[in-house]
Parts: sequence; structure tokens; C-alpha cells
Amino acid sequence: MISHNLLKRMTNKEKIETLKSAFEDTIWMAIRYADGRSTYAPDMVRDAIKKFKLVFPDWKPKGDITIKPPKEVTGWYLKSDFLYNLFDETKNI
Repeated sequence: MISHNLLKRMTNKEKIETLKSAFEDTIWMAIRYADGRSTYAPDMVRDAIKKFKLVFPDWKPKGDITIKPPKEVTGWYLKSDFLYNLFDETKNI
């Protein structure tokens, strides 16, 4: 945990790098959680990544072998419930 005194001594660049690191440390779990859910979670993850890329346009999520395209999309599911295209540069987020 970062102490209040340390936070006061950090430069804005250091603060941004700390926030970037925190995002990178947790976004993979959010992607795994949201992938394939027929809820608002996949859209929330996509929105978070879009916002992050406004500040860090060259950033890309690390590949994750557990995230794969669905064999078929049936029932209540939508194609957008699946997040495999986050790792494909030819697809839009």
C-alpha cells in the first residue's frame, strides 16, 4: 500500500505509471470474468480498455490462451458477450 507521504512526493508521471501498472495488473482478471457472460460486464471491460487507450494508444492487452472465440453463439448470448477480439489487432474493440 502506498503511504500518504509517498503519494505526496510522487511526480505526476510516477502517479500515472502507478495507475497504469494497477490497470495492467487487474484488467486480465476482468477480461476472464466478463468473457462469455450475457451481462453488462463485457461492455464494461471494453469501455475501460477504450478509455485506457485514449491515454495509452499503443497499449495492448497481453494474450490469454483461455480467451477463445465461441464455437457458436446461441440462445441469449450475443457475439459481443465474448472478448476474444480484444487480442486481435484486426478487430475493433
